[in-house]
Amino acid sequence: MLALRQKQWRGDPPPPLGHDPEGKVLGIVGMGGIGRNLAKKMNVFGMRVIYYNRRRLPEKDEGVAEHVGFEELLKTSDVISLSLPLNPGTRHTLSTPQFELMKRSAILINTARGAIIDEDALVKALDDGLIAGAGLDVFEEEPRVHPGLIKNDRCVLLPHMGTWTEETQCEMERWNIGNVKMAILEGRLGSRVGEQEGEPYE
Repeated sequence: MLALRQKQWRGDPPPPLGHDPEGKVLGIVGMGGIGRNLAKKMNVFGMRVIYYNRRRLPEKDEGVAEHVGFEELLKTSDVISLSLPLNPGTRHTLSTPQFELMKRSAILINTARGAIIDEDALVKALDDGLIAGAGLDVFEEEPRVHPGLIKNDRCVLLPHMGTWTEETQCEMERWNIGNVKMAILEGRLGSRVGEQEGEPYE
């Protein structure tokens, strides 16, 4: 797209060929609501969907996805998408040892939280060819973006815009107002975070 705007058509040299999603393996790390929604959507494109979660889902909730171990997911996925919360246990879930297990043709997608990935290790993995590319909507030290990611043309970077639509913003506002109302009137929340289970509401 940049080459076209610069009146260079496909560029010189042209970009490498992409890949069709059909028949590829999508590995989802974190199978909450976002992960399950992604699984349904990508199944339409003919992708085989596997997932790793801290707890295996009930069979009725797995849908089209197959539960596998974390290392198996890293080794077999063509695309890996992160959909897990950030907490002390998930910080730097992906670092050099994990990148070394991934396919050299793998694409990593992070729309969750930046610090789930060790960005220094990601930059090195991209520079060394351990993985083929990354698509990032979140960053470890937002709004600062690692210089090594900015200069790497195998990274697609967005400034945390995964919910940047009128419809989603309005729905988030309605949901939040509903949570406040529920907390005041009923003493409970409609969307309690798993890490907060057992904590008082005060």
